[in-house]
Amino acid sequence: MRTLRISIVFFILLVLSGFFYISTEIDPQQFIIQLFENAEQQYVVIVLVIAALTIFSTMTGLPVFYFSVALGFFLPQLPALGLTWFINLVAVMATFWMVKHVFLESFRRRYGDKKMVRKINRRVKKHGLWTVAATRSVYFIPTNIINFSFPLSRISTRRYLAGTMIGLVPETLINVGTGYLLKNHLMLLIAPQQNLLKLVISGTVLALIIAVLLYLRSRKRRLQQAKIDAYVALPDDKE
Repeated sequence: MRTLRISIVFFILLVLSGFFYISTEIDPQQFIIQLFENAEQQYVVIVLVIAALTIFSTMTGLPVFYFSVALGFFLPQLPALGLTWFINLVAVMATFWMVKHVFLESFRRRYGDKKMVRKINRRVKKHGLWTVAATRSVYFIPTNIINFSFPLSRISTRRYLAGTMIGLVPETLINVGTGYLLKNHLMLLIAPQQNLLKLVISGTVLALIIAVLLYLRSRKRRLQQAKIDAYVALPDDKE
């Protein structure tokens, strides 16, 4: 297992070095769009290649923004949204599995008894689903931090999956929307409007998450109060 961990870390560092070396001379977004322009009608090939690249990039910590933009550029909007969400979900869960099964045991042996780690684990175990959903909804938080940190916590696979399913929605809308706007010459990636798009979508989803949390908290308090009132009323009923 130790050899496997070292091999994976070395491979990730090697891939990252290669990416940054190549991207200093080539814009990845333009390169991907030019790569598929000649195969614009071969949608199945485009989707399969982008799916493979997304999974590979997510597991090695590389940016996946460009692939989602490419799907938004080449495909109709609704299919692009659905495919992008699903492909990224598969890639994130594959990364979760890799980190959890290869690195978690070693991490717990070294840092599991730390006070801060125990405190984080307690909170994540209790509020993990909404923590994942909220952090993924904040588009400006690097996804690599989320992808490689949560699997080292005590969050369950089910909660992580549910939180990711919710949290990927704003990212999908922003990336595919950017590709759609690029295709129709309505917006450039460097335009200020893109930051506004990110802010509006991320803010809307975060507001919805906060509203749901407040509702669930209020509902829990009402149920607890109802139980207390019912318990207090028991002696009077007996009389």
